[in-house]
Amino acid sequence: MGTVAAVYSIMPEDTEFDFESLVAKLPTLIPTNVRIARADIVPMAFGLKKLDAAFVMEDAPGLVDKLEESLRAIPGITNVETEDVSLL
Repeated sequence: MGTVAAVYSIMPEDTEFDFESLVAKLPTLIPTNVRIARADIVPMAFGLKKLDAAFVMEDAPGLVDKLEESLRAIPGITNVETEDVSLL
């Protein structure tokens, strides 16, 4: 099996969302066999921020879907956009 890299844009419900806390807790919120490669807080417009995060995992059936489900289940997150999924 190969290795997969997946990049997501994670958008909050409002401007008051605590991304620093999310980044600290993120390893406990995603599947155990997924590694965080990068997590950058990116300013948007009018005080809104988003989290651009890259994850690395084995190319196992359903693992990317489990990761996406866990990201969408984070309280205060309104949208999770897949930016890129590729084999390494």
